[in-house]
Amino acid sequence: MHIGAANNPRYDPFDEIRWIAAQGFDYIDFVLAAPLASPERLDVPGLRALLDELGLKIILRASPDLPVSHPSQRIRQAALDELRAGIDLASSLGARLMVTRFMHWPDWLSDDAGVELYGQLYDILYRHGSERQVVVAMENHSTNAHQLKRLRNIMARVPDLYVAVNVGHANLNVPKNQTREFLFDMGERLIHAYLSDNDGVTNGHLPLGSPQQSGVDWRREVGNFRSFGYDRTFTLDIRGDRRWLLASRDYFRSLWADHGR
Repeated sequence: MHIGAANNPRYDPFDEIRWIAAQGFDYIDFVLAAPLASPERLDVPGLRALLDELGLKIILRASPDLPVSHPSQRIRQAALDELRAGIDLASSLGARLMVTRFMHWPDWLSDDAGVELYGQLYDILYRHGSERQVVVAMENHSTNAHQLKRLRNIMARVPDLYVAVNVGHANLNVPKNQTREFLFDMGERLIHAYLSDNDGVTNGHLPLGSPQQSGVDWRREVGNFRSFGYDRTFTLDIRGDRRWLLASRDYFRSLWADHGR
C-alpha cells in the first residue's frame, strides 16, 4: 500500500515536490491546473530532474474541468488534444498513470450515445497512452446520479480503460457511500484511489474522520478495499492546513494496519 499527496496548483510545483518528498510520501499526485501547474507553465526537464534527484514517484491527474462531453465537436476536440498533451507530459515526467475524470453528458443525449461518445474518446486516449507506456484511468464524478450504470457501460465499451475511485465523491448525496458498489462492479479495473472526507452534501476535501455527521466510515471502506484485494496507491486529497493532510495519512495507515491484524 502506497500513500501519496496532491500538489496545490496555486503553489510553485518545485516547492510542492520538495515538501511532499520531505514528508515521506510515496509519490506526488500532480494535478495539471492553473495558475502554476498548467502544462504551458511547467519546466518539464527541471521537474523531471528534481523528481529523479529526490527519488519521488509521480502520478499525473488531468485538469478535471476539460469539457470532454460538450455539445460542440470543436470544443470536445480541444479537450481531447489537452488530454493527449497530458499523456505526453506524463511520459516526459516519468509517470506511468494519468487519471481523468468522468464528466457525465448533456441530458438531451441518450445513454447509448453518451457511452459511445466516451468510448470513442477513450479508445483514442488508450492508444495514445499505450504508445507512451502511460495507463489511462477514469475517476468517478462528485455527481452520483446515474453514474454507476454509466461507468459500468463505458468500461464494457472500452475494455482497456482503468478506474480510479474517489471515496469522497462516492459519499455525496447518496443513502450510503458507493465505494463498495464501485469495487464490486469494477474492482478488477481499479488502479488508483482518492481519499478525502465530507458531510455527504458538499465536496469539502476534509480530513479523514473529521465530519460530525454523514462522513465516510473509514473503517468500513478500508475493509472494503482489503476484501477486494486492493492495496496499491491511495492519494490523500485534503485541502486546508497541511497538518490535517499529515494527520489523515497517520489515521489511514493505522486503520489499514489494524484491519490487517
